[in-house]
Order: sequence, then structure tokens, then C-alpha cells
Amino acid sequence: MNNLVLYLSSQPQIKEAILVMGANTSEWLACEICRNIQLEHFSIYVPTKELFHKILHVLERFRIEETTHVPKNMKLLTRQDLLSYQPVTDQPALIFDSPSDENEIMELCFLRPYFLIGALNKDKINAFHVWETYRKISRHIYIVSWKQDEEVMNWSRNDKSNIELSIIFPVYKVASYLSKCIETVTEWKADYVEYLFVDDGSPDNSADLITEYAEKDSRIRLLRKENGGCASARQFGLEHARGRYIGFIDPDDYVDPSMFRKLLSRALSGSYEISYCGYNELYENTGKTREISDSLKWPYNEGTSDPIRMNELLAFLRVAIWRGIYLRDMIDRNKIHFYTDLKRFDDLPFKIEAFSKARSIVAVPEYLYYYRLARPGQDISADDERLYVHFPIFQYLDEFLRKSSDRRQLDYLQLVKVHTHRYALEKIRPEFVKEYCKRAKKDIHSNYKFLEGGYIIRRLGTKEDMHYYISLYWGFNWAIRFMLRPRKEKKSKNKEAISKLRKLMN
Repeated sequence: MNNLVLYLSSQPQIKEAILVMGANTSEWLACEICRNIQLEHFSIYVPTKELFHKILHVLERFRIEETTHVPKNMKLLTRQDLLSYQPVTDQPALIFDSPSDENEIMELCFLRPYFLIGALNKDKINAFHVWETYRKISRHIYIVSWKQDEEVMNWSRNDKSNIELSIIFPVYKVASYLSKCIETVTEWKADYVEYLFVDDGSPDNSADLITEYAEKDSRIRLLRKENGGCASARQFGLEHARGRYIGFIDPDDYVDPSMFRKLLSRALSGSYEISYCGYNELYENTGKTREISDSLKWPYNEGTSDPIRMNELLAFLRVAIWRGIYLRDMIDRNKIHFYTDLKRFDDLPFKIEAFSKARSIVAVPEYLYYYRLARPGQDISADDERLYVHFPIFQYLDEFLRKSSDRRQLDYLQLVKVHTHRYALEKIRPEFVKEYCKRAKKDIHSNYKFLEGGYIIRRLGTKEDMHYYISLYWGFNWAIRFMLRPRKEKKSKNKEAISKLRKLMN
């Protein structure tokens, strides 16, 4: 059954429909509509004489087919008839199929359809442009975009809020960076976006700066709370957000002005639960940037709902929640939240939980976020006991993913643990290495015994990942110390250490 007809059959309240046929539309579309929904008024615009005669032939068959419901008021429209049409009911459906350009759809806004239902070629027409035009006119919009594969926009207006996207900014001691951040993100002038700045008890003049911008832009909201850390600020913003999708920005960073429009466009056009893009590392000390392009190609750039490919993102997509937007319904449905007792790295559990529960994901293969590095006071500069925060994080994630019906997600979490502990051990100061290794050993033991865990790391990771896994599992601090040595030193010393590990691997 045609997707348009399938959707129509799920909406029995529709009693009036205006079908705008394209030059390539099959004459049998009208017949299928009549067979699957009990219309009272059905008007059909036919663009060519050839199609007009085919439709007449189909109408004649309607009369003799008992299986087809013929509406009481059914007629063919000329272009002049279409442009002067007056809907009879208060909930008309405008249906279009294969229009040649956007104008064929946009010029029919005067019909004010309650339902907008259609199919279009995504190379010719952007479904998001159509949505932007009709979002205040129509209550339900269902658009199938096709090229090689189909994407489906299935949108209904929210009576409680007209906000489609809420962007949350945790604010603490970032006054010197705020102007750049605010100006780049608010350059997009959409009225269906809100910007939530959460003042986490910042001692500088950040709140005053935000207030100044809010006086000029009503989309900006300043929320205040006592200092509790980034996780508590993000959670506070999440609790006050009204959008269908949620995004995040660290206010010491900035974005390409088109970033959130592109993310929302891809998310809505295919009803994706997560939409993300590439980003740039911006080095504060030199001003140089570097593109980070993980997982931006097929199948992610085309959109995917394949659980195998989505699970891969748990381990191989970098932890950077500010590069994407997330469907609010998905967050609420799975009770995803920020753990407010975590003082840093709260984006790791949010990323794992969101990507493990999303039913569809799409990537925008452009580098649209600028992530500032080498800034004084950043959490990622921690090199002491603050890195012990990884252990409560993984306790939360163990508990969360053990409830999952997809056991493979725990497999990828095991690889995430190896990568995270390796990252921490390469940063942490020597006096904290022993204690970190002791805790990491316990963490690595939490879900798998040695052989099963080793099989997972061998299958999903690299040889170096396997070296770290063995060393962490058995508490071989001597091997970890060796792996932490500079590359040149490794070549000249301790060849026996690698040989021991290789024997264990085999």
C-alpha cells in the first residue's frame, strides 16, 4: 500500500480531501484513496490532458466496482478551480504527490489544510521548507521524501508549546566567551527555538551579559540556580525546556550559525530521534582548528535505524553531546537524565544512554561546532583524583544497560571502559596511577569474566585495546606503566613486557 494511503487510512476523521497530482502520479492513487478511506468530498487536480483521461477511465471503473467507495461529491479540478477552491469542512486534507517544484505546494497555503500529506523528490524539494511554511497552518504534516530510500516526516502540532528546539547552556565563569557563543547561535532567527541559559551560581558577570541579550531577543531565557556543577545545570535546563528536541552548548564554545537549523531539518525530515554533526577542535593557545570527522559517512549520513550500526556509535562516536539534538520524547520515555552528583564528565553517561535507546539516528556530514580546548579551568585538563569520577559513571551505566534487551550494548560499554581508562591513565599524574588502576580493575570485572571480556575486546577493538584490557583485568601495573611511556622509550626498553602480554593474548 502507498505510504500516503496508509497514513490516510489511519485518519478516519478526514472527510474532505484535495489531491494535487504531479505529472508522474499514477492514476490509481485516487482509486486507492477511495478504497481505504470513507470520504464525503474528494477533489482532484490533474495537471496534464493524458492524466486527465486516465482519471476519467478510473472514475468509470469506480462506478462498477463494489469494493471502491465513491464519495458523494467527487470532481476533477482545473488549475483555475484549484486556485479558487474553498474547503467545505473545517478539517480538510491537502494531498500532493510528486510536485515538480516547491511553488506548487507553497501557493496552496490559502487552503489552510488541517492535514498536509504528500510525497516529494528530495532532490527537488526540501520537506523542511514545506514544514516551515505550513507549521502554523496545518495541525498534522506527513511528508514522504524519496530518492533512493524514503524518509518520512510525521509531525503534529503541540498544543502546549510551539517550541520545536530547546538549546541548553550551563553557565559558570564564561563571561569572556559568552558574546561569541550567543551571537553565533542566535543568528538563526527561527521563532520556534528557545535558548535556556542556566546560571549555575556563576560569580562573574555572565548573568548580566545574558540579560542584555535577552532584552533584544525574546527567545533567550535566563534561569538561575545555586552552584551544583555542569550536570545539575544541564538537568535544570532539561526540566524547564519546552522543545520537541533538546540541544546543548557549552557557552565557552560557539557554532556555525546554520548548525541547529541543519540538525533540526534532518531530524524532522526523517523523524529521527538523534541528529548530530561533525565538529572542530579549536585550540585556545594557538587559534588553530582541526576537523573531527568520526561516523559522518554512510549509513549515518543517510539515516539509520539498524540497531547493529547504532550500537557501534556507543564506542566509536566521540563523547560530545553538544554536537547533536535529541528527541524529548525519547529522553522522557527512557528516563534519561543527568546525574547531578557528578561534578564533571556528565556528558559520557548521557551520550551512552541516549544512543543506546534511540530508535533512529542521522548525521549531518559538516563540521558545525567549535569546541574550545586548552582553556584554563576546563574539566578535561584534570590530571589528578578528579579522574576517579569515571568509576561512579560506569556504575550508573552498568545498571542502566543491564536492563537493556540488547546484550551487545554491554559489549560496547566494555570497550568504552577500556578507552576511557586508557585516556585517564595517559593524563593522570604518576602518584595517582596505582589507585586508579586498582579501581579500574574492579570496574573491568563488573560485567564479564576474563575470557568473555577478552573475546569482546578482540572482536571490537584493536591490539592496543587488548593490551590495556589484559593489564587492567589482572592489575598488571608494570605493563600499564610501560604502555604509558613515550613511544621512543618503548622501543628501546622493556621488550619483555610486550612479550608477556602477547603470550597472555594467545
